[in-house]
Amino acid sequence: MDELKKTVIELFSEIAKIHGLSKSVGEIYAVVYLADKPLCIDDIMNELGISKGNVSMNLNKLKKLGFIKKVWIKGERKNYYESVDGFSSFKDIAKKKYDVISKTCDKLIELKEKSDEDEKELISKKLSHIEKMRDLSKKVLDVLESIDKNDKY
Repeated sequence: MDELKKTVIELFSEIAKIHGLSKSVGEIYAVVYLADKPLCIDDIMNELGISKGNVSMNLNKLKKLGFIKKVWIKGERKNYYESVDGFSSFKDIAKKKYDVISKTCDKLIELKEKSDEDEKELISKKLSHIEKMRDLSKKVLDVLESIDKNDKY
């Protein structure tokens, strides 16, 4: 079990780093993912030997990203956490990125309509580049959604 735990922790640590998150985010997710019951902050601290502040901050980040959820345990006052079924970080991150880029395109189009000629030219140049980002992001999202539909785990 120790080798399994070590391997899975390394896996999620590397995935977290690829996505621009800290190694601790990956380690904490791995510990929660591997647990056969919900864990509290103290459980995670003891497992990884890291501070309460580090665990708390990164649990909040994981919760915000939708990778874990807080669960209630009868008779307990502490917060407990478990991983969310259907973890698909690539698709989730691609969707968030697409949404952010799309909103920015919409905002730049509005700004362009309200601007004078000099600003319109500058906005048009930037908008063209950001629209290309949006289009590529949409293609990536479409591929990931297609894979997800065809390969339910």
